[in-house]
Amino acid sequence: MTTQIIRPAVGRAQTGGVDQRKPLRSGLMLAAVVWLAGLVAWQLPGADRFEREVTLPWLFAQRGPLPAPAEATIFAIDSASARRLGLPSRLADWPRRIHADLIGRAAQGRAAVIAVDVYFARARSGDGDAALAGAISDAGNVVLFGNLERQVQDVPGTQAQGQLRVDRLRRPYKPLADAAAAVATFALPKSPTRVDTVWTYHPAMPTLATLPAAAVQVQAGSPSCPAKPQMTRAQRAACDLTVGANERMLNFYGPPRTLNIIPAADVLLGQVPDVAGRAVFIGHVEPYFPNQLDSFLTAVSRPDGLDLSGVEIATTAYLNLLRGESLKPASPGIIAGGLLVGALVLAASSLPLRPVGASVLAVTLAGAAYLAVLTAFGRFHVWLPLAPWWAEVTVALLGTLVLRARDSGRERQQVAAAFRHYLPAHVVERVARETGSAPSQSRPVPLRAVCLISDAAGYTTVSEHLPAAALRELINQYYAALLAPIRVQGGIVTDIVGDSALALWPVRHGGIAQQLRACRAALGIQQALAGFGGGLPTRVGLHVGELVLGPVGALDHYEYRAVGDVVNTASRIEVLNKRLGTQVLASHEVIGSLTGVDCRRVGRFRLAGKTDAVVLYELLAVPVAARPLFEWALDAFAAGDVGAARDAFAEVLATDPGDTVAAFYLASLQGQNDKVPSDGVIVVPK
Repeated sequence: MTTQIIRPAVGRAQTGGVDQRKPLRSGLMLAAVVWLAGLVAWQLPGADRFEREVTLPWLFAQRGPLPAPAEATIFAIDSASARRLGLPSRLADWPRRIHADLIGRAAQGRAAVIAVDVYFARARSGDGDAALAGAISDAGNVVLFGNLERQVQDVPGTQAQGQLRVDRLRRPYKPLADAAAAVATFALPKSPTRVDTVWTYHPAMPTLATLPAAAVQVQAGSPSCPAKPQMTRAQRAACDLTVGANERMLNFYGPPRTLNIIPAADVLLGQVPDVAGRAVFIGHVEPYFPNQLDSFLTAVSRPDGLDLSGVEIATTAYLNLLRGESLKPASPGIIAGGLLVGALVLAASSLPLRPVGASVLAVTLAGAAYLAVLTAFGRFHVWLPLAPWWAEVTVALLGTLVLRARDSGRERQQVAAAFRHYLPAHVVERVARETGSAPSQSRPVPLRAVCLISDAAGYTTVSEHLPAAALRELINQYYAALLAPIRVQGGIVTDIVGDSALALWPVRHGGIAQQLRACRAALGIQQALAGFGGGLPTRVGLHVGELVLGPVGALDHYEYRAVGDVVNTASRIEVLNKRLGTQVLASHEVIGSLTGVDCRRVGRFRLAGKTDAVVLYELLAVPVAARPLFEWALDAFAAGDVGAARDAFAEVLATDPGDTVAAFYLASLQGQNDKVPSDGVIVVPK
């Protein structure tokens, strides 16, 4: 078997530039795909329903309830108040004098406007109609609820008989309606089954204000629009009703029972409530799910089934109008533009990163999108769809991984083509895959790797006595045996000169597993060469550290090789085998806390030409005798106890005469009459 020499000569004319337009094209292509994904996620059928039914409740939950605005209070007609006041349990049967008293209490508290979400359809003889009409008239600022009736009418002379639908306001009992400042309906749009919006004016009757809007108008009086800075808040809100959208999104302040609510019994049996300058809404509000009859499913409905009552929704809408806090869906232009900017940012920031970095960035940007949407929602009352942003982040991550895989494949193909005359294809492929970047003829590749250097003992002597042809055959057989364990353990052979080989295990992805593979390869070399008949015992040195793989040379001759202190150190460690009589030595940086490989510490050495000491280990193919005693002797040597160390090493040799390391220490201690060695470090001469 022949082995290729991996020391290429690379001329300067082989180098070339990089097409800078390719990253730009890839970035623009990725940005276009990401933007399209965001637009599709935004405009897909059912996307709006998903945002309303999933994202919107989630945003309200994440924002949390807000403090109840002081500008409105609800007088709650509820079953608990019925029991306390001795009234019928059926709330519709309450005497109208009770409603008159509630309105009177609100008026005494100087309420700015009183909105009654109760429908008084007809007269009730002897039931307080006169008292109620008087209370409404005395207050002067009462808005009564009017029922909305839909009729289907035939259209004469057409084929669409019975297809015309007409909405008509059914006003309350006339004396009550005449006493009121306004009569308003409160029909609610549903999207599609839930209440998310309210109308300011009924869509079929543009002049008919709904209950919240009518309350704003009554409180404002007759302002001269457009709005001016010196106007009251109610006057500005009334002017905004004439120019704003008719359908407004509800910005709920929290789940049911978040607003200021006073039970009717507390209003009537306690002191006059302080509602000066506030709106008072009167309606049915129950604290528990089974008793609430007038209820609507909303984005803030409670998990136990309790929904918002009609009067709570009306009060919320009033507060939104008064405070300018209605939820505003972002315009299509803003969403499309934001998605475009997001796509460009994602493409520009994701492409330069490796998969792990791109994944971390994707998670970070997904969180940033969530925070941006939540901030716009909570602080600026702007509702942005969330799904399109997350769709963009997901597609950007997947697209980055796909493009990097494609580019890596192309780069490896280009490298293989450029270096086919210099490096074996499997070496180029492995380096590109292990380091995450392909080697260039002019640009070195930095990497961290375990470095293995081997050297055949007695090669010079053998070569003196063999013809060139026989030596060539012998060295080929030798390298066949030497390289097999390295390849089995995934090493990359980058340099072969004479009887010496250099192999690397990049540790960028493999970590400690790569160090274990290198150690097993070193032991495998000893096993493979144990029966080699050429008389070439091989020593191995192992170290791990930073190096660069790239062209080295000048003028018209370059060689592609590994360069770095780790290579020099591994070489010095390999040479030390000869002094210690060992076969495989590895540094502490390689061994560390490895398991699965048998080794023993052999001491601290300052290698030739080095300033720092390194702790070395001997890798063992078979267990050694007297290991505990050897360790004790080594510790005594390091502690400076020469006598104890000398005796212990002598005892080790008595137990195992073939222990060359113990013999080395014993020889170094001869003649040292209790002289302490410097820090237990053995200086290896040049």
